[in-house]
Amino acid sequence: MTSVAEKNLSWFLIVLIYINGLAGMLVVSAALPALPGIGAEFHPQSPALIGLVMSMPALAAATCSLLIGALVDRIGDRTVLVLGCLLVLAGDIGVIASPSIELLLACRVLAGLGYVCMVVAAVTMITRLTFGRTRTAALGLWSTVIPASFIVASIYGAVAGQTLGWRWIFGAHAAFVAILAVLALALLPGREVQLTGPSRLKGLGAVLRTPFPYLLGISFAAAAFLQTGFVATLPHMLGASIGLGKNLAYSFNAAAMLCNVIGAFSFGLVYNRGISARALGFVAVALCALPGALLVMAPGTPALAMLLNCLMMAGLGLLVGMWALMPQVAPSPTCIGATSGLITQITLLGVLFGPPVAFAAGSFGAHGTLIYLLIGVVISLIALPVWQRSAHPIARSAPLVAH
Repeated sequence: MTSVAEKNLSWFLIVLIYINGLAGMLVVSAALPALPGIGAEFHPQSPALIGLVMSMPALAAATCSLLIGALVDRIGDRTVLVLGCLLVLAGDIGVIASPSIELLLACRVLAGLGYVCMVVAAVTMITRLTFGRTRTAALGLWSTVIPASFIVASIYGAVAGQTLGWRWIFGAHAAFVAILAVLALALLPGREVQLTGPSRLKGLGAVLRTPFPYLLGISFAAAAFLQTGFVATLPHMLGASIGLGKNLAYSFNAAAMLCNVIGAFSFGLVYNRGISARALGFVAVALCALPGALLVMAPGTPALAMLLNCLMMAGLGLLVGMWALMPQVAPSPTCIGATSGLITQITLLGVLFGPPVAFAAGSFGAHGTLIYLLIGVVISLIALPVWQRSAHPIARSAPLVAH
């Protein structure tokens, strides 16, 4: 096999890896159109249990990503990717067959572990098998995977979710993941793994002692904190401020997620042209802060509110597009998996806390939401040392040689 240091991976295989990551992310987002049907069938005593159907996999990811990343470094990214597919497949089948909400939630935890394996392994594989401009563009594409998964789930829910019933959602996802597992084994290149010696454990320790992965992860968490919070509270906020109907507000979110995808992918394209990460970081923060503040305090007409929401989400996407900088914050090429796992784990804390904090802030009116926005924007600036140390992408994106 051609060494990864000699040849970049083809874009066909990069897209295949990306689709695997998308399928992993769909463990969380695909549940969205299924929630009404699950609630109608199981009638849980607390509505919170229905919310847990969606959030349980994210909870697993927020607690296990670092350990899964270390496992990737230990036994190989393709192995963990396929293992993740099998865990997701088992979890989906368990959800379909569950006779109670409690067992369904347990199966969602199992699927969540598979989700972590797929996502962390996929981003590690992209980093291992690419370099230079290709790596920057590929990681820019990778940064779109969360909003892309919600777009896919929303389209499925609008087209077929209510007609086919909630079990078909998980059945379709299980079949999709099974096909991807076969394709991963057949087409994706593995790597030779050396199981002797303590180097991998030392690599995990090096990641934990290095400040830059934390800084980048906290910045991503701040972006996720704002993104999920505004997505969750936008219908109520605009309904109270300009009398916007909830259905129209949901369409705002769909358009905003598309802008988020464009913003995330744009980072790699612009960074490859030699624009510094620091300049792009400040542009992203400005796009978050200014349109976001106007959206909260003076949304104006529905058309203006939609534009402001799209601009803010594009800025948040540009921030998350800095996944392209992940190889530059890893202590060494042998611990890319642990580095991506740590960053993923920190990022998902923003996903977990964004909506509840946004709702709590919104209870104090527009000024409370404005403080919530300010907190997220200020925290996102913590990655400034990473932005400053990131030179031209070609200069700092050499091939990764694991051994």
